[in-house]
This record gives sequence, C-alpha cells and structure tokens, in this order.
Amino acid sequence: MAPPNGYAGSKAEWVRIERPLIEVDSIIGAFATEHGLSCSANYHDWPERSLIWGNGVRRLIQIYLESEDQLTFRVWLCASQDRGLKRFWKQENLRTGLGPEQLKAELPTLLAQAYEKVNSWQESLLEFATEMAAIK
Repeated sequence: MAPPNGYAGSKAEWVRIERPLIEVDSIIGAFATEHGLSCSANYHDWPERSLIWGNGVRRLIQIYLESEDQLTFRVWLCASQDRGLKRFWKQENLRTGLGPEQLKAELPTLLAQAYEKVNSWQESLLEFATEMAAIK
C-alpha cells in the first residue's frame, strides 16, 4: 500500500517499480481514447494509472503498485458521488497480486471487465463513505 506521503525510495528503485506501468501505458491510453476517459498517473507520488469518467457519479479504474518487494499490482474500481457534505461510494478490488507479465497479458481483458462493472453501478448502489469538511 502507498505510504501517505508518496514514494520515498531511490530514483533507481522508482524506475524499477514504475516500469511495468510504463510498459502498459499504450494499452491504457488506447482504452481511454476508445471510451473517452481521462487518464492520470502517479497520484500522490505512487506508481499508478487511473481512468476516470462520469457526470454526477465519478467512476474510476485504478491500477497501482500493491507491493514494492514482490512487484505486484492491483486493479481497483470505484464509483463515488458527493451529496452535500457526504460522500457515497462503491468500491471493489477486481484483481490483486498481478505480476508484471500477468498485468501486461491480462490488462486488455481486465479493463473491459472493469469498465463494464463500474458502469453498471447505479447511484442507488452507493453506500455512505464519509463526511466531508465544509470549504471556508
């Protein structure tokens, strides 16, 4: 799991742990283009890629480094909506423990499954997640 302040290791180690994501960036980019999704990378200075879309309900597919030592990745799904100062969501781990070769081989199928699943989550399925502070 990502440290709260992002990655704190060496540049050489960062290259090692982000390389599997760089190797699948073309797959992620093609999928995003095909479906009209926004992409982001390395949120909070942690090796990850996110596909984001939706109006009203924000939908997310995130592929992120799960274990530095084992060099494994997780595909996490989330749909969320803010209602006043309350956030509601549904989230699920689609796959965990994916090694670099598995990630590369399975990603096209996983993205298709993830997209279909997250799109099927209707507003009524979202559960209370947290209270948010009012912006002053």
